[in-house]
Amino acid sequence: QLQLFLTQPHDHVLVNYVLGMIETKQISNYLEQGFTFLLKYFSGMSKVGIQIMMSLVLSLFFLLEKPKLIEFTSKFKYSKIAPFYNEIEFFAKKFVLTFGKVIEAQFIIALVNCGLTTLALWIMDFPQLMGLSILIFFLGLIPVAGVIISLIPLIAIAYTIGGIMQVVYILIVIMIIHAIEAYILNPKLMSSKTDLPVFYTFIVLIFSEHFFGVWGLIVGIPVFVFFLDVLDVRDKKKIS
Repeated sequence: QLQLFLTQPHDHVLVNYVLGMIETKQISNYLEQGFTFLLKYFSGMSKVGIQIMMSLVLSLFFLLEKPKLIEFTSKFKYSKIAPFYNEIEFFAKKFVLTFGKVIEAQFIIALVNCGLTTLALWIMDFPQLMGLSILIFFLGLIPVAGVIISLIPLIAIAYTIGGIMQVVYILIVIMIIHAIEAYILNPKLMSSKTDLPVFYTFIVLIFSEHFFGVWGLIVGIPVFVFFLDVLDVRDKKKIS
C-alpha cells in the first residue's frame, strides 16, 4: 500500500512536496528496509509462538495419559522390533537422567540468578525491571557465557543513569551473584553432571550456536553431557 501511494500521481501541493523530499533523500529505501525487517521479525516471533504452543499441548497430553503411554510403549519390548526398542530405551534413560536433570538444574539456577539480580537492580533504581528480568532469565539459561552477555546491557544502563560509580556497583553485584552460582548452586544442583572445564564449555557453546542457533546456547551443554554419559566418560576417582 505504501509503494502504491508513492507511485501514484497526486494533485495536492503539500503531498507532492513531501513525496519529492522523500525521493531526493532516498527515504523510501530506508522505509522499505525497515518494513522488511519488521515483517521478518514478527513472522519469526509467530513461528516461535506456534512452537511453544505445540510443545505445551503435547506436554499436557503426555502428562494426562502418562500411565497409558508407558503401558502401550512397553508392548514394543516383546514385539519383532525388540532389539531396536532396547537400544532406544537405553538412550532414552540416559537422556532423561542427564539432559533432563541438567536442564532442570539450569532453570533453577537461572530463576535464582534472575531473582537476586532483579532485587539488586530494584535497589539500585534501574528502569524497566520487567524487561531486564526477562532478559536476565533467558541469558541465565546459557552456562558461563550468559553472565558475560548480560553484563553488556546492564553496564550501558548503569553508566547512563549513574555514571562510572554505578558501573562499579553493578560489576560488584554481578560478581557476588556469579560467586553464589559457582560455589553454591552449581555444586548442589549440577553435582557431577556438568563438571566441565571453562574451555570445554566455551568450545561447546561456540559449536552449538553455529549449528543450532540461539537454542544451541541453551541445550548445547546438556547435549554434550548426554554424549559424555553415553560414551561412559567418567572421573577415575569416582569409578574407584
